[in-house]
Amino acid sequence: MNLNKTLWAVGSIIGAQQAAKAVRNVEWNDILGVVGLERRPSAFSRALPALGLVAFSAAIGAGAALLFAPSTGEELRTRLSDGLDGMKNRLEDVKGRVNDKISEKVSSYDQQHTSNSTS
Repeated sequence: MNLNKTLWAVGSIIGAQQAAKAVRNVEWNDILGVVGLERRPSAFSRALPALGLVAFSAAIGAGAALLFAPSTGEELRTRLSDGLDGMKNRLEDVKGRVNDKISEKVSSYDQQHTSNSTS
C-alpha cells in the first residue's frame, strides 16, 4: 500500500515536470490558435520595416547623387564636411533641449514628492 502511494507521488511529480516543460514552450498565438483567433500586429510593427526600407533607400540615393554630381572631389568633401558639421550642431542643440526638459521634469517631480511627504 505504501509502495503504491510512493509510485503515485513520483508519477505525479514527473507528470507535473513534463507539463511545466510543455507550458514553457507555449506562446499566446498557440493558445489563441486553438480557438481560431490570432493577435493583430500593431500599426507600428507593420510600418517600421517600411520606414526602414524608405530610409535605407533614401540614404543610398543621396550617396549616389553625391557621387555622380558634377563637382570636384574637393567641393564634394567641403559640402559633406559642412553638412556633417551642421548636423552635429543640430544634434547638440536637440541634446541640450532634451537635457533641459529632463532636468525640468526631475525638479518638478522632486518638488511634488517633497511637498507630498511634508503634507
